Amino acid sequence: MDQELFVALEISDGHLVERIRAALAELPKVRIFGRAERAAPHILILEDRAGAGDVFQKMELLRTQHPQVPLFVLSEDKRPEHIIEVMKAGAAEFLFCPPDVLKLKEAVEKVRSRLASPEKTSRGRLYSFIGSKGGLGATVTAVNTAAAMAMSGESSVALLDLSLQAGDGSALLDIVPQTTIADLCKNYHRLDYALLQGAMTKHATGLGFLAAPVNPEDSALVEAGHLKKILHLLKGLYDQVIVDCTSMSVSDCSLEAFQASDRIFIITDLSVPAIRNASRLLKLIQKNGISPQKIEIVVNRFIKGKTLTIDEIEETLKRRVFWLLPNDFDETIVSINRGVPLVRHNPKAALSKNVQEFIEKLNNSAVNQDYRGLKGLFGKAV
Repeated sequence: MDQELFVALEISDGHLVERIRAALAELPKVRIFGRAERAAPHILILEDRAGAGDVFQKMELLRTQHPQVPLFVLSEDKRPEHIIEVMKAGAAEFLFCPPDVLKLKEAVEKVRSRLASPEKTSRGRLYSFIGSKGGLGATVTAVNTAAAMAMSGESSVALLDLSLQAGDGSALLDIVPQTTIADLCKNYHRLDYALLQGAMTKHATGLGFLAAPVNPEDSALVEAGHLKKILHLLKGLYDQVIVDCTSMSVSDCSLEAFQASDRIFIITDLSVPAIRNASRLLKLIQKNGISPQKIEIVVNRFIKGKTLTIDEIEETLKRRVFWLLPNDFDETIVSINRGVPLVRHNPKAALSKNVQEFIEKLNNSAVNQDYRGLKGLFGKAV
């Protein structure tokens, strides 16, 4: 049975209103209203013509009032650059005025189909990485984990840079993204699997990358509600989703990532400040309702016999360390400066091999779960 659609018109031209009414009267269960008559329409249709006011100001107002409602723009301006600007401003459909009846009906039916179709079931596993302070290698770990997963060819992989004001994922992958998460949030009202897939940048390793905003001020466009849907769609499109979160920051957005995560990896090193912050971060995440069973501790740049011991770290954090990443600083710096993940630049490097073992532990319950990535004397696990 066709779902009833309510279409609100922001159009002052009476002849144009009648033309639209006549066209949509040919469709089942479509009701036309002036915007003031219908508080919650399924579609908003806006005119863009001389004498009708600034279309961008009207679009901004309507998107604020109805952020999830698709906006159709009927325009007399056929310049390609104008079409692009209108679509960037958030139009779900751009139609010439007067509208082609067939195209208008197809656009309306597309919205009806989207409303009627149930969302795909989220199938992917999601892993979040967060540093207990800046400079601990959380982004390097997240990027190399995603790259290694993708290079294996065993699953589809997405990497989301959720360090919204200072994301380094693009630099580590040597990518200049055409679309970022901010662009998706600007067009949240028409966000679906197709739009998300079109926004992902394909990397040479095979992973799909969704970049942080290019301009730090655009981070304000990304709201927790937006991210919740983006994560749901990512888990529907990809087998594995890696999220690189802002270090030592628990925001509404990062909490959405933590809620959606199968595992949350807090990255620390052997320094006292980092361990102290890891303890604070662990408590803060749990205080916000995240299950402690999801949270794991990963020690980066581990060197046995230096500063704190693993036993001392576990005593402080009241939990077992999940994984140890070796101190492969020189090789890592070379890969960062070249914009190539270390697992691709030098697969035989100590850190590259370690990351592969880390992934095996995540994906294979048959692997020795007591093994933490490094071995001591006589091959015994550290």
